[in-house]
This record gives sequence, C-alpha cells and structure tokens, in this order.
Amino acid sequence: MTEEFWANTHLSVVRYYGHISLMGHEYIIVNKEGKDIFQLSAEAHKAGRENAIEPGEPCDLVVKTLMVAYRKLGRDRIIALIKDGRSEKEINDIAKKGGEQ
Repeated sequence: MTEEFWANTHLSVVRYYGHISLMGHEYIIVNKEGKDIFQLSAEAHKAGRENAIEPGEPCDLVVKTLMVAYRKLGRDRIIALIKDGRSEKEINDIAKKGGEQ
C-alpha cells in the first residue's frame, strides 16, 4: 500500500511501530528500494540523520511475504501488478522468474 492510502486510515499507527499485524499478515514500512524501516533507522542513526525516510520520499506498507519481490521488481512494477489484479503468489512467481511476464 502506498503511503497515500495507509497514512490516513486506521493503519496510520504503523508510523509509530514500523510494522503491523493485520488478519494474520505482517506488514512493514519500506522505502522505494524495499529497505525496511528498521534497516533504514539503523543506517540513519550511524550517519547521524534524524529521519530514516526523508519527507517526500515514498514509504509503502508491504506485506512481509512480498518483501523480496518488492526489492527485485521495484516499487512501480509491484504497484502495477497489484493494480492489474495479480495475486501474491503470482507476484512472487514473477519475481522468481526475473521479472518477466
């Protein structure tokens, strides 16, 4: 889910915790490259930055089982596949095949 979708819903509490469990699925905040908020926070801390994800940068809420596919296929491709009605299994299969299909 893009931030525009989740930020103004009941899911907005995720911004305080970095992840949320919902209906048996764990969702985690990631940046546009697919790095999770915890990894980004550690990197920001080491670099002396205040923000893990800078304002204006995309931060999506991704189901944990799609994290690898998100990194491999990229943000735009994942969003396009979801809008196209592809299932989680189909998206993971596409990622395993190198993104073709």
